[in-house]
Amino acid sequence: MPGDRIITPPWRLAGSGLIIVTKPDREDPSLQRFTPTELRPRALPGLSITMFVDYWRSEAGPYRELLFIPSRFRIGNARRWSISRIYVSTRASVVGGRANWGIPKELASFDLDGVADQRQRVTVSREDRMIASLEFEPFGPEIPVTTAWLPARLLRLAQYRDGQTFEFTPAARGRMRPARLLGAESDPQAFPLPGSGRMLGAFSVTSFEMEFPPSQVVEGLP
Repeated sequence: MPGDRIITPPWRLAGSGLIIVTKPDREDPSLQRFTPTELRPRALPGLSITMFVDYWRSEAGPYRELLFIPSRFRIGNARRWSISRIYVSTRASVVGGRANWGIPKELASFDLDGVADQRQRVTVSREDRMIASLEFEPFGPEIPVTTAWLPARLLRLAQYRDGQTFEFTPAARGRMRPARLLGAESDPQAFPLPGSGRMLGAFSVTSFEMEFPPSQVVEGLP
């Protein structure tokens, strides 16, 4: 199938989206549910991140995604973020994400009402079953942001898949403003409730450019 062709990195992407940062309740059973078994003993206290992204362009074409990062994890002697649940709107993104970066992408449908930098509502579903829905609205001044301001070690991700660990550091720049999360719901078996726990902030990324480089891959889980 054409969608099963692996589009190799780097991927250069542009789009808009939403970032939700929370301080999770570590006793919440859903946090364990959405953390891979191999990584649970390695979880570190800190922040969880939920993101919705509307990619206008990429090497894999336009697509949308909803992802969850439960925390940082001990990987070898380092601390790494890891995406534990992610849905995307195209088969090409699923195939490329799994093969290139070990990201556990699953295919879903996305309905988006509204436009970037205004009130938006996104609903993610699979086989007519709602996975998650969120509504948000940006406000306040827009500011430029770039990952170049931060040390690479704070941005590095590690994904464990099929007996291998993939490590990579995306780079991005764009414009961001605060956002209000007006509503959120989810199927608790499919995706954690967006904004659950103590929400520290929500941010509308009105436009960005990003690069996903090739991974460094090692056998096993350091």
